[in-house]
Amino acid sequence: MRPPTRRRSLPALLPLLAIGVVIADLVVDVPAARAAALLTVRIDGTSGVLAPGAPIAYRVPDCLVDGTDWRVTDSEGASVGSGSHRTAAAPTAARALPGGTATKPGIYRLTVTCGAATGSTRFVRSSGPAVVDPFFAFNVGGSPGPKTDVLPTFRALGGGGYRQDLQWQAVEKVAGRFDFAPVDARVDAWVRDADVAPLFVLDYGNVAHTGGAMTPPDMAVPAQRAAWERFVSTSVRHLRDRYPDADLSFEVWNEWNNFHGSFPATPEAYLPLAEATFHAVRSADPTARVVGPGVNAVSARERDWMTRWFALGGARWVDAISVHPYSQPWAPENCAAGTGCITETLAALKAQAKANPSASGAPAPVWITEVGWSATGVTGVGESDLAAFLVRTHALAARSGVERLYTFELNWPVNAGERTYGLTHDVASGFEPRPAAAAYLTMQRMLAGMRATGSRTRDTTREIQFVSADGHRHVRVVWQTVDRFADQSIAIPLPTTGTLVESTGASKAVTATKGLLTMTAKWAPRYVVWQD
Repeated sequence: MRPPTRRRSLPALLPLLAIGVVIADLVVDVPAARAAALLTVRIDGTSGVLAPGAPIAYRVPDCLVDGTDWRVTDSEGASVGSGSHRTAAAPTAARALPGGTATKPGIYRLTVTCGAATGSTRFVRSSGPAVVDPFFAFNVGGSPGPKTDVLPTFRALGGGGYRQDLQWQAVEKVAGRFDFAPVDARVDAWVRDADVAPLFVLDYGNVAHTGGAMTPPDMAVPAQRAAWERFVSTSVRHLRDRYPDADLSFEVWNEWNNFHGSFPATPEAYLPLAEATFHAVRSADPTARVVGPGVNAVSARERDWMTRWFALGGARWVDAISVHPYSQPWAPENCAAGTGCITETLAALKAQAKANPSASGAPAPVWITEVGWSATGVTGVGESDLAAFLVRTHALAARSGVERLYTFELNWPVNAGERTYGLTHDVASGFEPRPAAAAYLTMQRMLAGMRATGSRTRDTTREIQFVSADGHRHVRVVWQTVDRFADQSIAIPLPTTGTLVESTGASKAVTATKGLLTMTAKWAPRYVVWQD
């Protein structure tokens, strides 16, 4: 949803790797069918994330013979079912698996053989329906908006909100004439029909007014300022009129400190735009949130930018403080010298927000409006790292009081190149889920509607404590930060009995001894759950 920009600089990458920064299995997880260029296999239906008890069927449109053999394996590679289909009504017909196949929560691989060709795809079995929580949100699509084909996967994963560009050039191609029809056609299904809370990024330039589609308006030029304010107020009024009950939020620009057209990449250059936008939004819809500054905020240079933004009064022009704490390829807790880390960023933001009140007079909440890890490039990470880092970031963010977190991003775009952040592959794969999708789904089912109440750090292990609103359901999120293979022993308070849930969703009953559960903390977070 954004122009390609530099995520993080990586000084002295190889020495850092040598001293223990683990970047595991740096292999792009392309769908097996495409990687082998053999047999295309797709899960039948609108999503590769299946509800409990939902039947499983597959399609092999390239199979020109009647017979197919199939096998399903779990995340450990163990077979959970196999069989054959000797006939099919047509090559494109759905072929159903027997009931009882892959019924437990987790991520599975379906491998199909048709003659001499073999292909496979993944699917995820959910542990249950999602409880909608706006904390769990996604970046989905760009301008003019997300398509509806990925909406079933968004809902199955428990998405509570989404973020998209609302580009000036896209809605005002001719000066003074606004056309929201392309935006409405995309957004209606999400906001009006599915009641998803949108975050619209008001961004970029306009050829008719600023001379370039990516050139920001100059607030010192009255005509440009008036044109920008007209774009903002017209857009906000249109969206409020069209979606009167929606939870509308508007972010002011995208990564000014990373992509800012012809203007200096400074908070001094950004703030006139932020102030004008704040007033335009407030005038058009006093109930809508204004969010900003939407910048990268992890390295020392990026943190200095935020410090200056606060000092200049930037918090006065927002209802929520938005940042993009990209730390790839590092884990969120890996605070390497000079590069910073997500945990340090969140702690600093919390203190700065408290010291610099927002428009309401109170500290503004923090929103992470982009964060993720790519599968490709020098900063790419492997499948297990992505799954672990996303969950750990959510847990740490919740403990720091972050109000909303928009994962970048839900799915790979078509022809992704190095934009391989998504939890699923692209539309051509049927949005085949990656292991991170299973980890995200498990996390959402464990933590939706919960609040973080405490944490403990013991050397290389982390524990974050969550409790339900009624105080009866308790969850402990536990992991270690050494590397993917250095499992650590840890004792977790547990009154009597509970459930130990893996990141894949697999679970087992556990019993405490003298009020403690001795368990292994792994690279991927695990959950200890009990009721009282």
